[in-house]
Amino acid sequence: MRPEDRSQEASGLEGDSLGFDWEMAAGQARQATVSRLHVLGLGEEQATTDVLVSGATGPVPPRSVDDEPASLVYDSNLDPHLVATVRGATRPTRQLTFEGGDLILELEVSGTGQLVGQLVPPQAAVVELRHRAGTTSLETDELGCFRVRDMPVGPVSFRCRATIPVVQAVATSWIAL
Repeated sequence: MRPEDRSQEASGLEGDSLGFDWEMAAGQARQATVSRLHVLGLGEEQATTDVLVSGATGPVPPRSVDDEPASLVYDSNLDPHLVATVRGATRPTRQLTFEGGDLILELEVSGTGQLVGQLVPPQAAVVELRHRAGTTSLETDELGCFRVRDMPVGPVSFRCRATIPVVQAVATSWIAL
């Protein structure tokens, strides 16, 4: 046997073939992923649609397909005029505005972790504050105002459903406050 034949035989190469079973490797990788998702509390059918946020607390609930996505249109942390005027060690109040469909969600987060929000146009609604530990439901008053005294740590998302379903429910993207 020639030396080059021995090296091909030793490395598992035969001619132009790599000798690697891609289908078997892909199946093993898929099974490992599904096993990990089961450990996190997700089923295989959820694996293709859920978005996971890394962290010890597990998965983040996905947005419903029936919800209108609400886009972030203003963040005071990104406003160069406000950032240039801030001095000192205290965290300033952060203002955020989300727009989705016919609904606007205005939020103000204080440096102490309190949040005040309002829906525009003003209306009674249920606002779901989604966070790593679960979901907190809040009811707005007739002017669309609500308050959260202690904001959870980590990424949050808001879902707004009008009590009179004239306006489609909207859900914000996940954002760290």
